[in-house]
Formats: sequence, structure tokens, C-alpha cells
Amino acid sequence: MKLNKIFTLLVASVLTVGCTNGFEDMNKDPLAITEVSPDLILPNMQYNGFHMIAGDYQRATRLYAFLYCQYGSNASSDFRSGNYEFNSSWAERGMWTPYYTVMLKNIREINNALEAHPEYEDMYQIMRITAALSTIRQTDTFGDIPYFNAGYGETQTVYDEQKDIYYDVFQSLTEAVDLLKQKRNDQLQYGNEDMMYQGDVDKWIKLANSLRLRAAIRLSFIDPEKAKAEGEAALKESLMTSNDDNARVTTPETSTWANPFLDNLDWDDFRASKTIVDMMLNYNGTIADPRTTLVLSQTQAWVNGETDAVQFKGVPNGLPGSSLAQTEYSKEYNSFLWGYMWGYDWNSAQKGSGVAKPSGHLRVPWMLMNYAEVCFLRAEAAIRGWQGAGDAKSNYEAGIRASFEEMREMAPAGSYTTTDDDTYITTGNVAWNDADDFETKLKKIITQKWIGIFPNADEAWAEFRRTGYPDLQPIVQSLEPSINPANNEFIKKLRYVDNELTNNNANATDPSLNGGQGDGLNVRVWWDTARYN
Repeated sequence: MKLNKIFTLLVASVLTVGCTNGFEDMNKDPLAITEVSPDLILPNMQYNGFHMIAGDYQRATRLYAFLYCQYGSNASSDFRSGNYEFNSSWAERGMWTPYYTVMLKNIREINNALEAHPEYEDMYQIMRITAALSTIRQTDTFGDIPYFNAGYGETQTVYDEQKDIYYDVFQSLTEAVDLLKQKRNDQLQYGNEDMMYQGDVDKWIKLANSLRLRAAIRLSFIDPEKAKAEGEAALKESLMTSNDDNARVTTPETSTWANPFLDNLDWDDFRASKTIVDMMLNYNGTIADPRTTLVLSQTQAWVNGETDAVQFKGVPNGLPGSSLAQTEYSKEYNSFLWGYMWGYDWNSAQKGSGVAKPSGHLRVPWMLMNYAEVCFLRAEAAIRGWQGAGDAKSNYEAGIRASFEEMREMAPAGSYTTTDDDTYITTGNVAWNDADDFETKLKKIITQKWIGIFPNADEAWAEFRRTGYPDLQPIVQSLEPSINPANNEFIKKLRYVDNELTNNNANATDPSLNGGQGDGLNVRVWWDTARYN
């Protein structure tokens, strides 16, 4: 069967990437196939490029952005990235290698094949949208990166400015939508080999336009004219209109976790952060967030009826390794992130360090962009006065309700109530007030976006760096000398990986990079206008 062939290719790709030590070796694969159809390459891009392997997700997101946006807190003294210690091998295996060997290399190869195979054109446009999603995340994480001349097998590749990369992403998304909208009859189409939309071109068009709006909003403080032009253009097109349009990856694998985040939950080396617990319980100021049990587990001590135990509790971010063994930070007395939204009943009983993988729940898809985010993007566009954005309040409240709906989709019957939905939305700090100033409205939008896109940590971290919202807490201990939590300072980006410093040193150490700042964990990317310390 075709799916079996695809999955064989995915496994082969994992083995190839897993044995790669350097950028130069990546581009000299003696087993490389000289020409492969897009219907075999796209699932490779989706599976490996979006970190569907739990270990790669851990290296790419869970040990970095997931901690930096403060969804979770580290619970293992073996991991110090939460203390701003950079581990090059994690970043290389999790982010750098998949982007250049899976995303860019494949998109270049199919582009070269288009002259001989014009019937691949529409399939190629879907690959461009896929690559654009990954490119935004890559440059948001590292800043200036090799891009225009990367993916062709060269090691000495110049770094491109983030501004130019974003402008190219706008062009790619616009061109992809224009061609896909033509619905040409001479084009081959994806089917089940597309692990996101199963070849549904209309949904790909909605995703591309929604991504264009995401990218436009990202530039709103640094390049407002370009941001408005691209944002208003996107708002004229079809965007995601419901949770049915959510961009989610569902793999053909049937015997293990399909969602890398859930697989990571089973490893018992991180907890819910104090920030997310406080946000769910206290942000409204009147009632708890109706999504609390959908996101958070009850503490084992509470479930077991221990005296003085609390129902929900989080661990502060960036604790010294020596503190993690203390009882107050143990799994018995702190919440995890295996709430009811994943379809399990872990909130209702004690859970040990491991959990069986129940049949029927392995197929939970991995979310890359959801309708709730699009609602919040439209809400921000509205307070910026962009044409076509609609009413800010309506979009803001629709985003919260879309999040409610999405998180309840798989929740067991009786595990939540809708009784407090309207009260939560219309009272306290959540309630929208048209008379509020821009900054107050923006904080409300971004705070609810932070909750509503959970667990999309890469986007949550980027939005904190762009806006300074929501209110995150400085970490307890920083192992990066240039970042002082006592001054309310936070990490800004990841530095370039060691293999780049070895194999592409002149370009990777160019002092003109990132607006003349060079490289480092305390260096701001282009769109970061210092709205936080």
C-alpha cells in the first residue's frame, strides 16, 4: 500500500538524519534518490520537519520554546535549557538539521523538477506552504539564517536578514494561493499521503492566507506599513473559519504515539509551570478558567486526599537543579499537562511515572495552527485599524470560544462544564471593553491567544517576544551570564549551532548579523522591538 511505502521512507529519513553529524555530511548522502515524486516528499516534510518523533520534538521545542513561553517547567536536573544554558546538539538535531535537510533541500529539489513535471505544480505549492510554516518558526528562533542559497548542498552559505526572509515568505504564500485557486485539471493531487489536509486544496489555501496574516502581525511593530499591506491582503482572502480548518498532522503510524507532545508527557521530566497554573486559576480575577481541567491535571496528593494538598500547583521556571529534588516540586504535589483535552482520564486517578498507551487515543493529531489563533489575529488587526479585520470584540470572544470547543473535542463525558463560559468571557480581566486603550486591548488578546493556542509553544514564545505579553515571570536561575533574571530579563533567541560555527564560521560569526548585534542568547531578532527586558 502507498501509506506503507510512505512510512518506510519516513523511517529511512529518520535514520539518515539521526546519523548526521555535520551540515556538510547532510548534503552528501550516498543513498539519496535522484528524483522522488512530491507525494513521497511531502509526508517526509510533515513528519520530520514538524518533529513528529518525540525525541526530536523534545530537542526542538519542549526543552526550549516550551519552557521559554512558560507552559511547562523543567523537572530534571539533567536538563538546564530552562536555565538558559544552550545545548547545541539538541538544537541541531531538533531544529537546524530537519529544516535544512528536510524542508529546504526537498523544496529545492522539487522546484528543479517542475520543468520536466509541470503536473507537480500544485503539489509543489502545497510544499511551499509547508516550508513557509517551518521557515517562520526557524527564523523566529535563530534570527538571521542561511535561506536563499541554502538547501543546495553547499556548506559555505551566507546568512540572510530576517526581514528579507519574511518578505520572501509573503511572496511564496501569495503565489501559492494564486496558483491553487485556479483549480487546474492537469495537476496531480495529494491524497492520504498529505498528513495534514489529505489533499484538500481549499484548506491549504485557508492555511496559507492565515499564515500570511500571522506573519503580517509579527511585523506590526517593526515594519507597520508592510505589515498592514500584507495583513489587509490576507484578510481579503479565505481564512480559517472553524476548528474544522485547523492545521493538524496525523501520521500513518498506528502502534505508537502520533502526538510527540503526549509522548513527552509520558516521560515525567517536566511539570506544568507556575505561570500557566496561576493564569488558569487567577487571570480572570472572578472565576477559574473553564479550561483548567482540560489543560492541567490535579495533583496526585489532592487525588489521594492528603491533608493540606492543593488541587492544582505549578513549578517555577528555571529552578536550580539542586532544588528539583525537593518534595514541594515532586510529581505528587504538582500538576502535569495531561488534562482532559487529550481524551484521557488522568485527572481522575493517581498517575505514576509512566502510563500505558490506551488504544484509540494514540491518534491525537499534532496542532500547528488553529482557528482560535486566527480569531485573535483578526482581533489584533482590528485594533490596529486594518481593513477587513471585522470587530475586535467579536473576534476576541470568538477566539476564546473556539479554544473552548477545540479543547473539549476529545474530553471524556462529564469532565467539564460549560456553565461558566459566559461569565469567564464577560467578567474580570477577560471582559472586553471598547473604551480601553490599545495596550490594554493588546494584552487581553495576546494573553487569551497564549492560552488558546496551547501547546503551540513556538508561536507562544514568539508572541511574548513580539509584544511582552502575557505576564511571564523571570526564571529563578540563569546560567547565561548576559541575562540577569533579577533585572526581569528573558532569553531572546537561540544562538547558532556548533556545526555552523565550525563549517560555516565566517558567515555564522559575521558581526553584522541580526542588525549588527551578532549572535547570542541575549540578541533580539529583527521584529523584537524590546517590549520586554
